[in-house]
Formats: sequence, structure tokens, C-alpha cells
Amino acid sequence: MAAIDLSTNRTASTTGAEKFGGHRSTNAAAMLDLCALRYFSTMRSVFRRHCVLAVLLAAPLPLTAQAAAAVQPAQPSVCPENVAAGSRCLSGRDSAGAYYRFAIPPQWNGTLVVHAHGGPELGDPKADRAAADLARWSVWTRAGYAYAGSGFHQGGVAVRSAAEDIERVRLLFGQQIATPTRTVLHGQSWGAGVAARAAELSATANSGRSPYVAVLLTAGVLAGGSQASGW
Repeated sequence: MAAIDLSTNRTASTTGAEKFGGHRSTNAAAMLDLCALRYFSTMRSVFRRHCVLAVLLAAPLPLTAQAAAAVQPAQPSVCPENVAAGSRCLSGRDSAGAYYRFAIPPQWNGTLVVHAHGGPELGDPKADRAAADLARWSVWTRAGYAYAGSGFHQGGVAVRSAAEDIERVRLLFGQQIATPTRTVLHGQSWGAGVAARAAELSATANSGRSPYVAVLLTAGVLAGGSQASGW
């Protein structure tokens, strides 16, 4: 009969029972022990592969410029009341269905303010939400800053979805208007949580380098874990 020497992992010839680690064991028991060792070794390898696959599938995909393409490119629109006189205002709809607004004052200082509005709101996206936000924060244009704001494409407390809309509108401004010299992210009320998430996502998509020189949160509400502090 053949016995398995587990200490050397070799096969040895024997006519009876062998001692393994000071205990008497039959050849069948030794074979079972070895099979068990090989089984768990194989399972560990399979487990590691599946874990790596699960992590890769769960990892968020960065929002690329291609993904930010607008289904309705920005078109000239009437500027809301109190926007700086002589400003150029545009409106459009992004690839996810969110309405957005741009405003560029005549004496633009080169800095863009990307705005995340408060709320949240329920229901389908509405074009007048983006227009109302521009009217409410028209002070930016009167101070010489360009403005970009999204009305968000999904209702309810969808922070990540709204943060992706913010990243889209930032990219769209650069594609359709101009590349700003500096960009500031502004989150108002519930939008503060959206802005914090957007700061995190944008840094992740840019290999840890944030496109923002500052993140301003006004009357903001923050909750939960975030890596936005690393921007």
C-alpha cells in the first residue's frame, strides 16, 4: 500500500499503519488530510480572486469628459433678474437628463463657481430649477465670477447622483465655454453634502488632484463618511 508523508509531501511504501505527528493513522486518513489541505488551499486562491473581482466591480467609475457629453448643448437664453448686466447666459441638458445653466459676466475674472443647490426635491428634473438657482446666486456674476449650476437629474436624497451631475456640469463648461483659470465649488444647504461628495469624486477621477481651489459650504448639512477633506 502507499502512504502519504505529510511532513515531506512524498509518497512512501508501507505495509501497515504509519505514524504522523506522533499519532497512528491509516493511509486513508492521511489521504483525507492531504485532500483537505489541498482543498482549502484551492479555496483560498478562489476566494482571493473573487474578492479582487468584487472590489473592481464595486469601485466607482470616474466620470470622463466623454460621459459628460450633453444631449442638448448649451444655447443662449435670457438671463434671470439681477444677473450682471451684459452677461452671457446659456442653458442646456446633460447626458443624464439634468438641466443646467451657465452665466459669464462681461468682465469675467477667469474663476468659475460651480453651484450645488439645496433641497432635495422630488419628481422629474425641471428646467426652471436651474434658472431659479442662477437668479438666487446671481451675486457671483456681479462679483465677476462665471457660474455653472445643475438642476440634478434625479429627485430625492440621491447625493452621489447629484454629485455626478455637478462633475458633469463642470466638465461641460470647459467643453462648451472656456477653461477657467480657477474653479470654486459652492454647496448650499443640502447641496453642501452634494458638494463634499462631488469634491471627492472629482479628485478620484483626476488621480487625487482636485480641480477645485476651494470648496465653499453655506448653511450646509453634512453627514456620513467622506474623503472630501483630501481635496
